[in-house]
Amino acid sequence: MNGTLRHAALAVGGGLLLSAATPPAWFPGAEFLVVLGLALHFAVATTAARPLWSSYLLGCVCMATFSWSTHHVLWFAYAAIVLLGGGYFVLTSAVLRAAPVAWRAPVFALASAAGFWLRSVMPEIYYPHGQPAHCWWQWPELLGAVTVGGEVLLNALLALLAAALAEAWDSWRTAVVPWRRARNQLAGAAALFVVSTLVGDVVHRRNLATGGEVVRVATIEPGLHPVLEFAGLSEKGFLAEWRARFRERLVEPTRALLADAAAPELVLWPESSIYEAVAATELANGPATARPLRTLAGVFPASATQLLLGANVQLGDDRMTPAAFLVELPTAQVVGHQEKRALVPGGEFPPLFALLPAAAGRWIRDTFASVMRMVPDGVPGRELPPLRTRRGVPFGVLLCYDNAFPGPAAAQVAAGARFLAVLSNESWFQGGDQLRQLVAMSVLRARETATPLVRCTQDGWTVAIGGDGRLLAELPPVVGRQAASRILRVDLPLGPGRELPMASLRAAAGPFAAFASLLVLLHGCWRWAKLRAARTASRAAATGVPGGERSGS
Repeated sequence: MNGTLRHAALAVGGGLLLSAATPPAWFPGAEFLVVLGLALHFAVATTAARPLWSSYLLGCVCMATFSWSTHHVLWFAYAAIVLLGGGYFVLTSAVLRAAPVAWRAPVFALASAAGFWLRSVMPEIYYPHGQPAHCWWQWPELLGAVTVGGEVLLNALLALLAAALAEAWDSWRTAVVPWRRARNQLAGAAALFVVSTLVGDVVHRRNLATGGEVVRVATIEPGLHPVLEFAGLSEKGFLAEWRARFRERLVEPTRALLADAAAPELVLWPESSIYEAVAATELANGPATARPLRTLAGVFPASATQLLLGANVQLGDDRMTPAAFLVELPTAQVVGHQEKRALVPGGEFPPLFALLPAAAGRWIRDTFASVMRMVPDGVPGRELPPLRTRRGVPFGVLLCYDNAFPGPAAAQVAAGARFLAVLSNESWFQGGDQLRQLVAMSVLRARETATPLVRCTQDGWTVAIGGDGRLLAELPPVVGRQAASRILRVDLPLGPGRELPMASLRAAAGPFAAFASLLVLLHGCWRWAKLRAARTASRAAATGVPGGERSGS
């Protein structure tokens, strides 16, 4: 096999290993393949004749086979994910090629962490899925680094291990890299990972609340998705069917919970549990009973229980913001709400439209009307203060995609939230691999903030997670159509309810990695320009002609 084909094979293999390691892993222990996938990326970036193209191929293969990308995504969105996603691997490779040979492993760690972070924060086209840190969600004992520097630090440590492993292999096979240096580098990378894990564990144990306080929570998973189940019905038939299912799958189970002597303090309904939108004007003047919620008034018995449910906020210009509403029972009075901060690109808003001139946006909508009708025109919500249970316990609310990013959870905990509630609609995936990826993100959110978390889904994976990242209770995903509601009861421990030590370090880890990578890239460009100038001067001196040009005969 010639060099080009060999490096292409390494690139394809690296991409497949990276996607295979993401949840759910192909087989027990497959999550550790992420280190081998990163090692192959390092190998092709440092040895291939065309490292940028090889890295791009690796990235495209990874994004093309990653299960989130391949499920329930329109063809043009899938193409964009693959083509743009491969570009971040090119950035990593470019920074690596600009680094001195002796510093390749740590620079690869920085550049990889920066690439994954940039992919998750890029305006309008953010894509936080498939990060190496997500692979180890079932190993909370290995997540200590997340406490110190968040998922960015864990991504960097995994990339450092991978690069050191690749250089050790190359040293053993070809002796191009001195064995002593490669051995010491591998030992140093392993030691740094162990030390970061142990330090993170010590800090984490100090962060965990030890008062023994709990909040009694129940979640109702209705197994209902009107858009999928009632397709083809008229508007009148759609609403009639939805109201019947709504009463059967959500109202009646809630009535049964409230009739119990050990009724929960808080009942969670999932995102999009109320199909009709709440007008923003009804929320402007403090507590009130919003119009779509008036049908709930008087339905439930008198109780100390509160209900948290998902519904859209209707803005004045026909656009919507997904939100969660905390209501008192039995009056259905709204006592607080939280809005969705991170909307799904292509699923809840058309990406990049905000950056286009208005005329260009209108032309795209008119030209591709059949497709654009499938993409709602959603508006990101505001970061509002934590909500409170009736006995005054503050808690944070994350709406579905908010769960994929560290910022919303950290902001709620810093504002006093003592537990987190995630309302999500995952019935789109019909029991697919994506459910584990979303739970993996929830594990990291709980671990970063040392704050317990409970997820309530339409038809997904409803689960309670402790502040240490371990699962406390769960409703395993149902394969196929769910026949009835399922209820999860849990006495959820309370978290510290304050900004934790190293929170600033976790927030700064991504920008630091990106800035350091930029400096390396600029330094490499300067070295290249200096070397080129020296070569030009050398040729000029050898020929006696300025600029190295030879005189004609």
